[in-house]
Amino acid sequence: MITNSAKEDIATNYIKTNYTTIRIGDGADSTAASQTNLDHYVAEKTSITPTVVGSTLVWNVDFLGSDIPSSGVSELGVFKSDGSKLLSRVTFTSTGVVAASDTVTFTIRIEVN
Repeated sequence: MITNSAKEDIATNYIKTNYTTIRIGDGADSTAASQTNLDHYVAEKTSITPTVVGSTLVWNVDFLGSDIPSSGVSELGVFKSDGSKLLSRVTFTSTGVVAASDTVTFTIRIEVN
């Protein structure tokens, strides 16, 4: 068991500080704990610092339609600032075509448990 105060410490003093890169891609394979990258990375945003509520981290990130290929995007990953480590990857139904001037906002919530 990890204590609540330790979970909050890990969230605030390690993950929040070190995992600030969000990448999107158009891969669709199942996720696995052994993964180290997205299936097919297409765009990234850096310096996206999450907010921390207790032991839950929340990242909000915007991508312009011009960042997204015409095939859409269907996967997202949270990476260490230098891109060397994947913290979490999720897949979802493709966004499909997004107009270049539109914005897609992703909200990612991860609980340290």
